[in-house]
Amino acid sequence: MNEIAPDSFPRIASSRTTRLSEWVTLVENRVVASAHDAGAIYHSLATADYISILALAPDGRVPLVRQFRPALDRFTLEFPGGMREGDEEPIACAVRELAEEVGLKAAIAQPLALFHPDSGRLGNRMWTFFAGDATPVPGWRPETGVACLMVGIDELYTLALEGKFDHGPHLAMLGMAAIKGLLPPPRAFGAIVSR
Repeated sequence: MNEIAPDSFPRIASSRTTRLSEWVTLVENRVVASAHDAGAIYHSLATADYISILALAPDGRVPLVRQFRPALDRFTLEFPGGMREGDEEPIACAVRELAEEVGLKAAIAQPLALFHPDSGRLGNRMWTFFAGDATPVPGWRPETGVACLMVGIDELYTLALEGKFDHGPHLAMLGMAAIKGLLPPPRAFGAIVSR
């Protein structure tokens, strides 16, 4: 029997999938750590890639989406976003979701970051974008169950620090936008942090 090179471990020895719905597939992987290891079972979920966009309206405010999330049994505040439709380009999806969820049109959206939302449990990617020029869509009507809140940048920072804006990848988006200089730092950062 040929010995497998030591650098080829750990590896997935076998995999099985169970489709739970049109949105989610359960993945069961048996991972072996060496040629003589029987392996251990690890579960993850395969879902579609999703998109989110952080945008600025002409008045400098940021649109947030307020909606009920059954997984948490509560309402959340998030940036606009959703799942790609088929082979839709991620940037086109971001612009579409911005218009559908908060009634803003982005003439230009730029990539912010590409994340793996939870590498231990999810196999998908999250494409994120920034639009600094979002303008109102004439005649826009909100989707059922989705409310748009417009907040100032300092208010957004405060919501994050108080745990009211707590979607992990969206907090990462906020951090990436600040790191890249796309958002100004909080005006009274010391005052906000010391609360």
